[in-house]
Amino acid sequence: MKRILNLDGAINLRELGGYTTTTGKKIKYHKLLRSGDISNLTPKTLDFLEDYGLKYVVDFRSMNEQQVWPDIKADFYHVYADPVYPLKGNGENLANILPTDSNSYLGKIYQSIVLDKHAQQSYAILFELLLDNTKPDKSVLFHCAAGKDRTGVGALLILKALQVDDETIVKDYLLTNLMYQDLDDLNDTLNDDEGDQAINKMNMTKADLNSITSVFDAIEHYYGSFDNYLNQALGVDSQQLQTLRNIYLEQ
Repeated sequence: MKRILNLDGAINLRELGGYTTTTGKKIKYHKLLRSGDISNLTPKTLDFLEDYGLKYVVDFRSMNEQQVWPDIKADFYHVYADPVYPLKGNGENLANILPTDSNSYLGKIYQSIVLDKHAQQSYAILFELLLDNTKPDKSVLFHCAAGKDRTGVGALLILKALQVDDETIVKDYLLTNLMYQDLDDLNDTLNDDEGDQAINKMNMTKADLNSITSVFDAIEHYYGSFDNYLNQALGVDSQQLQTLRNIYLEQ
């Protein structure tokens, strides 16, 4: 099965199936898709996604982004507006006092996202939909603009919850750089001149190792463990976590 889905009108669309967990299980195919902008999907691509089993689309972009580049609608999936931004600011405050001085530009933003109450509510909605996706070969697609930052954090949370090792999670995040050989060509599609300039800057910043590993540091520092984070920040308890693994992992 292909991990990178080069489909017309899609940006950075990738399959999360096939990754092996620390317990030796594999994530099922046709269940989890991560992506960037999907406002330009062609009829051929829509046919492919319908055959692929797409059922839910979770849009992490701001309301302004969603209005400027609305997701293509189709009768076989439902789009859920689930903006991560604007943050309430508490996550940024917490990230700024973490005991480290090595975090990159994106790393500080990612830490702010996982610690921010509003963003946590957005990812909690994602997990609610993941738990509702119980039918075989039905997929959840979650996306932002570039499919790197807000989506990258979402992918990390999902893969970590499914017990994929940190090294594999980092490699999946860094795959984005292969998808953007020339970021300047994507500027018109990803960035709104009248929109949030911080989001525009994020979209044009390459993925790097320190940025994604800083998320692990923030969660461990403030929550002690990832399971605590899922429970306390996203409302995913141990029983729901096991249900999630039953849905998305080959048994």
